[in-house]
Amino acid sequence: MKTGKLVFILVLTVVLAGSVWATGRSDSAGPLTKVNVGVHGNGGGASAVAVAVERGYFTEYGIDPQVTIVESGPVEMAAMRADTPTLDIGYINANVAWNPIDSSGNSLSFVFFDNLGNSERVIARKGIFRDTNNNGKYDLPELYAGFRGKTVYMEVGTTPGGYFKNLLAAINEEYAVADRLWIHCEDAAYLAGYTAPNNRPENRVMVVNYANANIPAGMATAGSSTVDIAVAFEPVPSTIIKNVSTVEQVADINTLPKDKVFPATFVANTKWFTSNPQVAKNFIYALYKASLWRAANADESMRMSERLCARPDGTFDANAYFFPGLTEYREWFANSNAMGYSYLRSLYNDRLPSIPQGATAKSFEQAFDLAYMLQAIQELR
Repeated sequence: MKTGKLVFILVLTVVLAGSVWATGRSDSAGPLTKVNVGVHGNGGGASAVAVAVERGYFTEYGIDPQVTIVESGPVEMAAMRADTPTLDIGYINANVAWNPIDSSGNSLSFVFFDNLGNSERVIARKGIFRDTNNNGKYDLPELYAGFRGKTVYMEVGTTPGGYFKNLLAAINEEYAVADRLWIHCEDAAYLAGYTAPNNRPENRVMVVNYANANIPAGMATAGSSTVDIAVAFEPVPSTIIKNVSTVEQVADINTLPKDKVFPATFVANTKWFTSNPQVAKNFIYALYKASLWRAANADESMRMSERLCARPDGTFDANAYFFPGLTEYREWFANSNAMGYSYLRSLYNDRLPSIPQGATAKSFEQAFDLAYMLQAIQELR
């Protein structure tokens, strides 16, 4: 981010430092303000809100969160972009992050950098992929051999769909065009904008649109209805690996090149965010304080997330996420060239082609409204 908006944000941060506005809630004796919040039912998607609830940060900043556990990103975006929105702000993963870039309809804005998730995992029946290098992991050529000609199940409209396209692109990098793997899927929307490198039948990877929640049953089932390879988001991969002895993890976010590792963010209904500046700012401050505590107490944050999502103890795994703390937030957002902005630019550039045909894309600067987050980074410890 450079020029106009970033300069304004940084100047605003300095000007407001120390004022009543900048220190958080100015009406600490007043009633709490309800905010409709969407979170995902996993450790990454629920943890910041769960910590803010249990640690009292929302109350401290005058917020009464009305939390909805959303089933998927597309459902959440529809609720937030409706003419009468039922969500004001919420956590999202990368695949639906084109929504704040789309200028048409009811606008959204990116407002908070939450975490670098390792939620998406490739899980497969043991024996399909072979560790020929004997190094304890599956390298890209081994993944090539395992996927070639196979069927892979995933919920294509959610983050696993985008993750798998990026993974296949990384796998194909070292191969001639005629030898590259290519995707076929009956869901035409998933292939929008995708061009297969060839049409050789032996290189085809069949992608089946399959609900994330149904993958555990599919992997536990023998016979014609079995799921042998799937891309799923947490907590499904951890649950399957823990409970199905014939299944293993094949790849995760660490298999991708660094420029394809995207952050999870909070986005807000732009009209709500700009029309309620004190409430919006208070919400972001509470979220940031929760994020700092979470970074130092990741395992306990998972237990809080489980309580919020009504999941059994031990369901969520802190190792599936990297939660930035004080050092990361300060270094990653120290200037427009810092790592946090690099992650956000990669996310923006990757999701830009996904906006609906005929819609006008927002610029990077227009899509992000990080003023309150930058203030919180400057002022809170």
